[in-house]
Amino acid sequence: MSQVFVWVGAVLAILYGALTSFAGFGQSKQDKIQPWAAWGMVLCGGLVVSSGVLALFASGSSPSMLVIGLIGIHVLAINNGLKMFGKITFSHHLVRLVISIGIIALNQLGMK
Repeated sequence: MSQVFVWVGAVLAILYGALTSFAGFGQSKQDKIQPWAAWGMVLCGGLVVSSGVLALFASGSSPSMLVIGLIGIHVLAINNGLKMFGKITFSHHLVRLVISIGIIALNQLGMK
């Protein structure tokens, strides 16, 4: 059963990280946020993708990379929301938090 958790968690991490990276890359072209923030999203998304791939190989560094990448995404999303809209949209960040907790939980269940 833990193999199912590993695969589901890895696929979700890879998808979420890839979508975040693509969004960050797109934002880097639009000049709506600071360039460092856009490229930070690309980097943090890449960490989440990498953690998903490493989880498939049962690497012990996968959980650390996952948490660092997700925290980075959250912090940068708050920064980007403030820069683009002048406010924080709590529902947006609540959804991000639920997704992050789900991916972390699947990662941890799969590593047992």
